[in-house]
Amino acid sequence: MPRLTPARTAVGSLVALVLLVAAAYWRTDAPLTGPAGRPLVVYCAASARPAAEAAARDFEAETGRRVEFRFGASEDLLHKAGLLNPADPADLFLPADDGYIRAAREKGIAAESFPIAEMRCVLLTAPGNPKGVARWADLPRPGVRVAVPSPAAAVGRLARDHLAAAGLWDELRPRVVDTGTVTEAANAAKLGSADAAVVWDAVAAAYPGQAVLALPELAAVTARVDVAILTHSPDAAAARRFARYLSDPDRGLVRFREAGFRVAGAAGGGP
Repeated sequence: MPRLTPARTAVGSLVALVLLVAAAYWRTDAPLTGPAGRPLVVYCAASARPAAEAAARDFEAETGRRVEFRFGASEDLLHKAGLLNPADPADLFLPADDGYIRAAREKGIAAESFPIAEMRCVLLTAPGNPKGVARWADLPRPGVRVAVPSPAAAVGRLARDHLAAAGLWDELRPRVVDTGTVTEAANAAKLGSADAAVVWDAVAAAYPGQAVLALPELAAVTARVDVAILTHSPDAAAARRFARYLSDPDRGLVRFREAGFRVAGAAGGGP
């Protein structure tokens, strides 16, 4: 049996120490409780809800720190984040498009941010696709109803702006069923109150059995999803730790990938 030399023993000890420190970064015997035991509060777009909640459960299991979400349309969340409510302070901002992160920085309410994923705009049809929607030309037909999220939602604003610039919005407008968030638009298609819905591909992934159409007319509507630490967070260190957790390929991004997102840095652009 070969004998370990002092050099090999030192290298082995160094490797073990590095692994121990890395593990301790995420796992600790002492819960990450924060000021007065308050949870971390995240203003989060409705489109990210399943993935974000799953990642938060994992984070709490590893650190002991609870995470609470305030879900809604990105524009509404940006407004709420800017109110700086001392009775309900927030720690992180996770909108559906990084344009809202830039807007938050301009307002002075967002600091460091971390990349999470990318999304593309698609059309989600009703179960069974009773109106036979297969291409853009099918949408302006009489009797077809298309759920489009409010402009307060990222996909609603980006899709409307793009279609208007392409000269397609006016022909679609008579068929539009206005909804609030992207989830509400998808639910309208699921329940049959709309024949199709303009949604993100990651949202459509949560509706198995319904056809998803990647139409050329919507291909340019994309979003980059980032999470930012709010400058008025009462516990910026814990907020940064959760942001890093969300953007970790072996932790939070696993949940986003499972939910159908094209996670940051993924080769080939697939989920």
